Amino acid sequence: MRRLYHKLMAVAVAALFAPPAGAQCVEYFWDDDPGVGNGQVLRQFSGNSASIQTELDASTLSTGIHYLGLRALNDSHFSATYYRQFFVPEDEEQITRIEYSWDRDVVPGTGIDIPFTPGSAVDLTQNLPTDGLTTGIHTLYLRVLSTNHHSLTYTRSFFITPAAHEVNAIEYFFDTDPGVGNGNRIAASISNGQLAKSFDVDTDGLSDGVHKIGLRTLTDGTWSATYYRQFLIRTVTDNYITRLEYFWDTDPGAGNGYVVDITPGEEVTIGFEADMFGLSEGNHSLGLRAQSATGGWSTTSITKNIEFEGWDALQEYLNSLVDTEDSYASGVYQRQYLNNDWQALYVPFTMDFSDWADHFDVARINAFYQYDDDENGVVDRQVLEAIIVRPGNGRLKANYPYLIRPKTTGTFTFNIPTSKQASQKVNSVSCSTLEAKYAFTGNYTDLTGLKSAQRYRLRGGSLSIPESDSEVLPPFRWYLTVDDLGNQLDPVAGSRIAVNVIGEDETTDVEALENLVTDQQREVYDMQGRKVGNGTLLKSGIYIINGKKHVIK
Repeated sequence: MRRLYHKLMAVAVAALFAPPAGAQCVEYFWDDDPGVGNGQVLRQFSGNSASIQTELDASTLSTGIHYLGLRALNDSHFSATYYRQFFVPEDEEQITRIEYSWDRDVVPGTGIDIPFTPGSAVDLTQNLPTDGLTTGIHTLYLRVLSTNHHSLTYTRSFFITPAAHEVNAIEYFFDTDPGVGNGNRIAASISNGQLAKSFDVDTDGLSDGVHKIGLRTLTDGTWSATYYRQFLIRTVTDNYITRLEYFWDTDPGAGNGYVVDITPGEEVTIGFEADMFGLSEGNHSLGLRAQSATGGWSTTSITKNIEFEGWDALQEYLNSLVDTEDSYASGVYQRQYLNNDWQALYVPFTMDFSDWADHFDVARINAFYQYDDDENGVVDRQVLEAIIVRPGNGRLKANYPYLIRPKTTGTFTFNIPTSKQASQKVNSVSCSTLEAKYAFTGNYTDLTGLKSAQRYRLRGGSLSIPESDSEVLPPFRWYLTVDDLGNQLDPVAGSRIAVNVIGEDETTDVEALENLVTDQQREVYDMQGRKVGNGTLLKSGIYIINGKKHVIK
């Protein structure tokens, strides 16, 4: 059976085929047009376009050249008729010759022969030699012949690129042309048919102002035309930033702001502490501008809505960052507390519950947990869990890491009996997850270099690495080191570790916890660090919510 395969596309164009008012279809016919609407329905469709791939039954057509007519219709409009000429060969006719010619069509049978195995169908890939063709546009003519017929001629245009040339050198000069071949010469060569060359030019000796550079290449012994480009020479120090100043809220005028110490240069990157003396509590604006060596000022950059909470709040914050001094001699331990945050405790004596119960909360370190909140396979949150020590939990050991929090600020003194005193021994206590190893190490002398050693200190209720090595960790505390065994810590997660102390804020009321976990914004984890859902009522058990342990009875 003869079949014609062709990709057909009917497109509704405003001028030819108005927007559809009803049923739409594509119809076709062979050779003679039977009239609009009287063809063979190929496909019904909806919308403004249709893409159709199908085979048409051409079994009733005789051997020879025929026409296919094709158009799209709806209830009241039709497209222009698309025509395509094709040839119906005799059944199983054998292809006996494939030939081609360059730039002109020749009489069938007189072209250049392409060797192949004759058959009713031929799938052929062939490289055709282009030797002798000149540079420029050419056309390939190709046809197939059988015993009694030949196909229509297939044509394809193409371009012959010129042969690669050899670039021998590049030369350049400034301002005045010294003559071809007399410039500053640079070796060069062609790569992959193209010249790619980057080089620095020496501008020493050129005066300030506008200059031009001339550039040309030597190719196969012939110099190219000269390419010119203008540029500006300006003394570098003229453009240096020499002064930086800022002001709060009201501009005092250029040159009258607070001066920032800088190293002059074309670009200045700084971090500075702005003087906030005299500012009232509330929002303020900060203005910043720079001055160049020529005396000119930049535009002023204004940053708005900088909140200042007042000097009392600032002093309270600064106090929270200051470590207190400890002393221990002749069985007397004294420590000053300026805030009510959890702090590290590492002392060379044992303590009973009665020794601290009136003035302090003490917690023992229990475990570490790691969380992958965004479920991307990387740990992005670490939590240290500690448990508040209650009556009956035993005494605290000497030379062992604990957390301590004062109930009121001030200086406290412990009188340590000889029976409880021990030597000042530095231990290292470790615990691990599958991804990391955590080691607590005590110190009995001032300790610096925490940043470069990647040692975490407890400050402000969390563990973090100090900003600089100059920061001092006083004695009778401990620091933490983390060995990322699985290399699965996100860099942000690795810079800070949250602290969750069980017992200080524990929820045991079932109704209150249910109200908490039904909040869709809260993520709930089990004790193995696995997320068990958002806002789902939970069964009895122990869960971690917002870094804290909660119990449902």
